[in-house]
This record gives sequence, structure tokens and C-alpha cells, in this order.
Amino acid sequence: MSCKRNGFRLAAVSAALIAALAVPSGLPLAQPIGPGLSPIVTFDPDRGMISRPPTRRPLAAAELKLARERAERMWEAVKASSSFANPKGLTTYLTSWAVIDEHGGFNQNYRAYWSEPRDVRRHKDGAYYGVMGGAHQLLYFETNFIPGDHYLVDPATRGNFSRGVANEGRIDGVFAAPRVFGEIGGGTIYQDVIVFTRDGRSALEPAPLGPLLEGEIARLRKRIADTDAGNERALAQLDASMTPQAIAERRARREERFRKDRPRADAATMAREMDAAARSDEYDYQRQKERMAVPPTRDPRSVYWGPRLALEAHEQRLASLDGTGRNAAACGRVDPAFAIDNQVRYDLASAGGADCVPMVRIRRDLIDRKRPITEVQLMIVWFRESRCGELLARDVSINPRSPCVNFVPLLREMDWTAVRRAIGW
Repeated sequence: MSCKRNGFRLAAVSAALIAALAVPSGLPLAQPIGPGLSPIVTFDPDRGMISRPPTRRPLAAAELKLARERAERMWEAVKASSSFANPKGLTTYLTSWAVIDEHGGFNQNYRAYWSEPRDVRRHKDGAYYGVMGGAHQLLYFETNFIPGDHYLVDPATRGNFSRGVANEGRIDGVFAAPRVFGEIGGGTIYQDVIVFTRDGRSALEPAPLGPLLEGEIARLRKRIADTDAGNERALAQLDASMTPQAIAERRARREERFRKDRPRADAATMAREMDAAARSDEYDYQRQKERMAVPPTRDPRSVYWGPRLALEAHEQRLASLDGTGRNAAACGRVDPAFAIDNQVRYDLASAGGADCVPMVRIRRDLIDRKRPITEVQLMIVWFRESRCGELLARDVSINPRSPCVNFVPLLREMDWTAVRRAIGW
């Protein structure tokens, strides 16, 4: 048999092994299925999937029953989309499971899949699932899951404004207000996520100026201290390299290498070259000393003065605030006089001007922990960095290679009244 034929046989065996490893424990090896829609929702309370978050405790029987019912109702709402029910050359299905999160809340996940048929298998009950490592596009629906600020940070609104601010023992993600592209089904469309709140209010709230300035001051002070400490260590090492003993030892090592590399050279030649190397060392020493010296001009673009002048600006702005100003809404703007890593300034949103972007954070009360844990208070639809928000809101062409080409039609065609009913709204 030829090597080529052997290669094909080995590839087939390897593919079979990979497929076998991808099948959940306890199930027989299944064959790939063709394109089309799954016959039922893939409800996965305990099928051993490894991509889900851990549950704080097992679901009670009533919670498990409720999760399954919601999954089935969500499935009815999703498959009502003609584009999802009739995919072109792909296999579509919806998976769902629920967990008790770290706060004791009930978080249910729904994931809409568009998969290459060769990477889809069938559970014993007929529900479809995707093999690990296959070609899949996923659209995420999450209930009672508070998104991190990275879900909402919008690069078009200067993502470099983002900061972590200490607040009552936690770190608040503070960032420039993202663009809003409209609404769908009662949810607010951002670039990479749609947010639905049961109370109908925005998921974002203004970030107060005082804590933001305090956070910047602490950050800059630490940066300056770390830089100064590094410079002190470098300067000490530089001075140590030019002590008489260090100079003599370095010359001795050079002479040894010179004799080894050029055994026929005379002593005068060696002396000239050793003297030239010593003068080069002295030149380098003086050049580095000058580089590490404090620049005489307070240039906001210099590595030394930039963070110090930025610190002064923040300290002066904080000192000028009264109690009301400290708690007032903040905005951020760019000071072009500074280098990019020091140019962000924060001010009162009411007085910041047109170039000052409002600073926001995710609402602290998105989930009321006093409410019944199974009550859905928040739902998000996450594009996972595919950034389909603008495409969803506007009638523009979509790159056929983008997952948005599948996500957008589904979201436009879904019965959002049925979705809200599915989660108990």
C-alpha cells in the first residue's frame, strides 16, 4: 500500500478518535448529521459539558423543572425565526442549562448555534449538540448574569478611558459611555451586547467624579514610585560598573580575550585597544547618566514629567471639589498636550464641554438579591466581540464571513413578546 493511502487511513482513524473523545461520557459514538434545525431544544442540566460555569449547589427539583420549561419556551421563540429554522448549509440548535451562581442567584444560559453539519451529533433524546473543537458560531443569551464592563466598552468612545476604581471594598469598572444604536424587544442595543432589564431602566449609571480622580491619583503615584525605584536601581548598577575595581576587572577580561583571539598582536596594539574600550565605557556611562537625570524642562510629553504633571492636574481638580462635586457625574476627555498614556482628564459632566465623554459604570442594583432567585431581572444577548450592534440597528450589508450574517436575521425575526414570556416577563 502506498504512503499516500496510508496517510488517508491514518487521517480517518485520527478523525474517528477525535469524534469519540468529543462525545459526552456514557454515550455511544454518534455519526454526523446533515444541515437543518434540531428537532428539540438541547437542555443540558447534567450531561457533563465542560464549558459551563460551576454551580454553587445542585438545582432543586422545582428549579430544574422551571429551567427546562423556560428552555422549551425560549426554543419556541428562537425557532420561529425563518432564517434559523432554515439555515443554508448549516445545522442550528439551542442549548440551555442553569446554575446557581456565586451569589446564590439563578443564572440560566441559552446558546444559539450555527454549526458545520460534520461537527454536530445527536443525543439519545434527539437533541443536537456540537463536538468540541468543531466549527461553530454561538450567540449568547444569559439571564440574571451581570456582564463585566468589557461587554460594554466601546472602542469608538475611547476605550482608553476605562479605569478600575475602588469603591466600598470592590473594584468598579468605569468607562466612557458606549454608543446606543437603538432598541429591540425592549432591550438596548450596544455594539457588542443587547441589555434587557425588567424595570426598563438603563443598565448603566453615571460614574461619580471624586472616586475616579482618587483612583487616578493612586495609579499615578504608584507608577511614579515604581519608575523612580527602577531608576534608582539602574543608577546604582551603573555607578557600580565604574568603580576602580570594576574598571580593572573589565580591562583584565578584555585583555584575556584579546590574547586569545589575537595571539600575534604586540603589547602596544593591545594597550591602544584597551584604552579605546575604556573611553567608550566612559562615554556610555555619561550618556546613560544624562538620560536618567531629571529633565530641566517640565515637558508633559516626557517620560519623567508626563505622569507628574498629570498627577498635579488630578490633585488640583480633586482639591477644588466640594462634597456635591465629588459625587456628581464625571466625564472624560483627552488633553493633547500629553503623551497618550497620560492624556486622559476627568471633569464634571455638567461642565466638561462637548469633547468630554460621560463616564459610566454598570448599575449596582441590576440584580436585587432580596427578590426570589428564580425571578429573571436581567437578560443580555452577547455577540462575543463580533460587534453586531450597529449592523443590527442599521440596514447595511454584512460581511458573509462575519457571524453577524447569522445573528442579525435571527434577532430581527424573533418574537420578542414570546421571549419575554419565556423568561417570565
